Amino acid sequence: GQGFVLLVVAMQASQEQIAEMLMQMHQQCQYFEQRVKYDPSSAESFASWGSTLMHLAMVCEEQEAKKEYLKQSIEKLDKAYSMDDRCRTQDGELACFCLGNALYFNFFLERDDSKAESHLKGAMEKFQICVQREPSNISYKQMIDQLESAHEQRRAAHEHLARLEGKSEDERKVEIRNMQKQMLESVVENNKKAVEGEPQNAVNLAELAKSMFELAMLYQRADAIKLLREALSAIQRSIDLANDSSSVWVRAVLKQALSIVVSDSEESGKFSSESKHDFDRVLIMERDLDKRNALKKERELLDATIQAWFDWIQECEGPSGAAQPKKVRLGVPKGNEQAASSSTAHTDDASGYIVLVAGALLVAGAVWWFSKKRSS
Repeated sequence: GQGFVLLVVAMQASQEQIAEMLMQMHQQCQYFEQRVKYDPSSAESFASWGSTLMHLAMVCEEQEAKKEYLKQSIEKLDKAYSMDDRCRTQDGELACFCLGNALYFNFFLERDDSKAESHLKGAMEKFQICVQREPSNISYKQMIDQLESAHEQRRAAHEHLARLEGKSEDERKVEIRNMQKQMLESVVENNKKAVEGEPQNAVNLAELAKSMFELAMLYQRADAIKLLREALSAIQRSIDLANDSSSVWVRAVLKQALSIVVSDSEESGKFSSESKHDFDRVLIMERDLDKRNALKKERELLDATIQAWFDWIQECEGPSGAAQPKKVRLGVPKGNEQAASSSTAHTDDASGYIVLVAGALLVAGAVWWFSKKRSS
């Protein structure tokens, strides 16, 4: 599945989008809670409930609620793992991997160094088990590689939070955006190395394309266009090697972004038409009604997010900007379009920054809530 939807939305999200994500995640939690009541012996239900709680913790703004959701997530995932150490979530993710991700996230949130170390140790143990179970799954190996710099990244994150104290909202936004860029640039470099090591690995190429897209959402026009074109080349190579629907979806997103940021109207129209074709193709391929509806919701969120990014570019360029205003025309409801036009980086709560730092580190391996709706 795609590993970038929630992270990208969080980087550009409006209050309305965050509220919508929270509402849907709460509904999912209620659904899995009912499933557990109906069948207390279902490890899958506990795993799915715990996974959703983890992603709820990542999006939630309020610090104490965030900690509580994460605590519950670890409890549910640990319960699932104790019932069946090979169980998976409803969407096919190993509960062991989800538990490792939750512990790793807790490592970043925890202020006490000794407790944080315990969380990190637990995360490493779970990721190592995942590698033993599925040696061919590159996501598991990537997470272990990420943990090698975990202490450095956690220290940098907390130092950065300290530097934010006393700064104005605008100063905080600039500071956090720069830190996000540093984190994602590191992810892109790691993914490039993975591709260099295995140039014919379709998964590596897809992960590289997704991380490039995430990074492009923090760049100005010229650098963003260059990076998006590189990402498009990478995802096309992935599709040539393994023509799966998730990679086609990523290609559609990349072309959608290019369609509104390139200055040439003919090229813009070409990208827009090809993007729509790819989106429609994936929707037709998906026969499950619930997953198809989740895809449509994901597309709406991406529409609004890409529009918010373009609005930010135009704001930075000022009246002398090279391109005329454009709007994403791929089915964004008026409410979402309005939210996108006024959207800014969601950085009001310092704890939200930790989410993005952890997200940047997890992006190579974690499968976020919205993107998991497309996995099977």
